Amino acid sequence: MKNFFVIGDKASKSLSPLIFNHWFKKYNIRAKYFFLEVTKKNFDTEIVKKISDKKIQGFNVTIPFKKDIIKYLDKKNIHAQNIGAVNCVTIGNKIKGINTDWVGYLNSIKQEKINKNKNILILGFGGASQAIYYGFFFKGYKNVSVFNRSKKAININRSNKYTKDYSLINSYLVKSDLIINTTPTNPLNKKQINLIKKTTIISDIVYKPKETSFLKEFKFNKKIYGISMLIEQALPCFKQWFGFVPIVDEVLIKKLNKKIK
Repeated sequence: MKNFFVIGDKASKSLSPLIFNHWFKKYNIRAKYFFLEVTKKNFDTEIVKKISDKKIQGFNVTIPFKKDIIKYLDKKNIHAQNIGAVNCVTIGNKIKGINTDWVGYLNSIKQEKINKNKNILILGFGGASQAIYYGFFFKGYKNVSVFNRSKKAININRSNKYTKDYSLINSYLVKSDLIINTTPTNPLNKKQINLIKKTTIISDIVYKPKETSFLKEFKFNKKIYGISMLIEQALPCFKQWFGFVPIVDEVLIKKLNKKIK
């Protein structure tokens, strides 16, 4: 039997085991997927154990180890290299890492058909935010702004663009067509929320609860929920491991919705 897992400091809360084990059962794959919760202190010890275990075929990496895993890889694709983070690892003759967060997010908003000239605002600049920005940059979106509460200007993916001065955020909120919250809380106050157009699409990458404190503030706007990105980033991981893209069926959606209320 093949073994797969997700590793992180809050891995026990991940819904990845539910998703992948559903697909294993659906396609009669003799495999199991579990979580491995670790700390900064024992991450290295656990990874060395797992990558030498012949039963382990691959794993996902979540917060806060997407950069730490890179030193254990023999190979990483161009996207992982540019983003500087890996969330999907395959173990074979070589240990290969890829990043699927960027394409997962873009696919989660595909149905909105957002024009490449639209104004996009990203709140926060952690690992997921950097991957999402990279996706927009790679696909040729022209007006993407990142706001980080830190006053330090961060160079974004070698593109000679930097996070914006947070004091300027209000003028960007007014004109934004898509706002993506990548922080774990609601970073905007009431005054700032009232600046946002009713036609602006509101997105949060946190998937539990489904209606986050950030999303709750928007009664009339179109919303994109975090669970969409979770599913979409899992699809290319599955393909990396098994060579085909699984179907996201109604049974899986119902299982996930029960977990994220």
